[in-house]
Amino acid sequence: MSVMRDELHHLVDRLPEEKVAPLLRLVRDQLDEQQAVRDLPFIGMLDAEPDFAERAEEILRAEDDHPL
Repeated sequence: MSVMRDELHHLVDRLPEEKVAPLLRLVRDQLDEQQAVRDLPFIGMLDAEPDFAERAEEILRAEDDHPL
């Protein structure tokens, strides 16, 4: 591996996670390849009792008291 590639690897490893995605897009653009995998956000659904939304903060506070 060249010195420049080694330095690039080291610098990328030091980046905060939120800066990795934009850099990854930049590098992929330089390769001019079609990407088969898309980075889509996670979307979830929940089936719960009707008062769940009203009690959400109470439930979260109770969960914070439990050790993992």
